Amino acid sequence: MTNQELRRKILQMLYTRFTEHPYHRITPKEFTENLGVTQRTLDFNIIYLEEKGYVELQKPLEGSIFVGARITPKGIDLVEDKDQLNSLFPKDS
Repeated sequence: MTNQELRRKILQMLYTRFTEHPYHRITPKEFTENLGVTQRTLDFNIIYLEEKGYVELQKPLEGSIFVGARITPKGIDLVEDKDQLNSLFPKDS
């Protein structure tokens, strides 16, 4: 799976979670288990999405990079705009 495909899947997972429970976050363990990626690969891609403004990370005082993630309004707009989503994060890169 390419980084673009992984980022798309992360956004789609967060979007789905938001539609079910707007304030519930997804943990790093949920991401790694559902996406089949290492923590290192997840961290690289989720920090990219955070810095682009698509996700919000709940950060601990120390230790891991994040303990939970949720989608931002900018991320919701991206997922709902299929043309933009396909342009930025194509399914088959």
